[in-house]
Amino acid sequence: MSNAGAMSPLMPDGTDLRVFVALSIGTSRCSPRPAQRRKRRCVICWAAQNEAMFPVQILGPALDFACEEVLVNRPQKAIVSPVRSASNLLRTVAPDASITPRAQPLLGIFNGEGCGPELIRATLRVLDALEQATGLRTERRFGGAIGLKAPGAINGTLTPETIAFCDGVFAAGGAVFSGAAGGRFVYDLRRHYDLYCKIAPLQPDAVLRHANRLRPETLEGIDILVVRDNAGGIYQGSACDSIDAAAGWVAEQSFSYSEKQVASIVSAGARIAALRRKHMHVVIKDGGVPTISEVWRQVSLRTAAQYGVQLHLINADHAAYRLMQHPQEFDVLVTPNMVGDILADLGAVLLGSRGLSYSGNFSPCGRAVYQTGHGAAYDLQGTDRVNPVAQLLALAMLLRISFDRIAEADLLERAITAVWETGVRTDDLAEPGCRIVGTQALADLIAQKVLELSATAVVL
Repeated sequence: MSNAGAMSPLMPDGTDLRVFVALSIGTSRCSPRPAQRRKRRCVICWAAQNEAMFPVQILGPALDFACEEVLVNRPQKAIVSPVRSASNLLRTVAPDASITPRAQPLLGIFNGEGCGPELIRATLRVLDALEQATGLRTERRFGGAIGLKAPGAINGTLTPETIAFCDGVFAAGGAVFSGAAGGRFVYDLRRHYDLYCKIAPLQPDAVLRHANRLRPETLEGIDILVVRDNAGGIYQGSACDSIDAAAGWVAEQSFSYSEKQVASIVSAGARIAALRRKHMHVVIKDGGVPTISEVWRQVSLRTAAQYGVQLHLINADHAAYRLMQHPQEFDVLVTPNMVGDILADLGAVLLGSRGLSYSGNFSPCGRAVYQTGHGAAYDLQGTDRVNPVAQLLALAMLLRISFDRIAEADLLERAITAVWETGVRTDDLAEPGCRIVGTQALADLIAQKVLELSATAVVL
């Protein structure tokens, strides 16, 4: 995609426009405020009638997105961002990656447990529609049981069958797409494949602003990436228990952080911040865990200077408070393992539902696992009530980052927003006047919207 900054065409109503195509690191669907959305729709419609003048990719979503900065009657304030491909994000968090994305994306799919299988089933129907609409062809391989119900697994640990399946997917240049699972599964998977970096986008969709528990005005301009360590911390520590004559049952959990582990995750965050707004918050707790916090502090100071980003060191409890009270302050939020788990879940409040939170997990050599940010919801299994959108957004993230399929990911995310705009919701996002539907019905509506949007889209 090339910079279109030299063009200055007129809209059908005579409005002067300058269109700058920018590709940069962002978060979720980049949904504008209602007035901005109307202007973008106008540009899309006109572009469809005048393809020679407006060969632009519409709307820019998660993590690495194509986005037009359309400035009406204000060309002097236009900002041209560097043009970057989605594969740049993978190389940012996977500095040792040397593979070229497969022409045919390979998905290694785990159905998961609890609500996982019904969410995967719904998501794959939408993927079918995406393939029909765009000509995309994916290869799909299915792994066996995972989590607490996997045969031979103790507390959801990895089984030899799971490891063999993932080995095959990664060796063929594929990515793992996982349904929810309980127990130690995700933690042991991350450790086994050195999936040291987890990226969780937090950017509320404007169309859901009245479905959120927070006041709509507090949600404007939120654009956060939580960059979480998966390699160290208490989740990857050692545990034991014993019986003490005086104290009774004693449980112990010990953990550590090495300078190398901290440098890996902070460097990933700094590289991402350098491509965004050049602000990086790093979470510590210097009073409660002073030694580990000092390692994080010193590594962060050195790394921020190396990459030319502004560093904000913040204690974990204060980070939680400011994430709710002043979320616009954050750009890239780098966290230790357990703290990041908590903050990303808390950040789902900004999205409107935990059923919208999702993430990607990456190794230095480019292995990737994509998942929802919520659990298996065993209590909702079989009820057709679980929101499928987090699983769908995880799919869009997979297509964009691991396989550089930006247009297809854009189309999927625009279809989700378009369905929400019709007033359709799952019950976790209910608001007055909306129509409540179940998991499978929402997926069907999104699949249909993918087909409708593709019929009028401008394709590069």
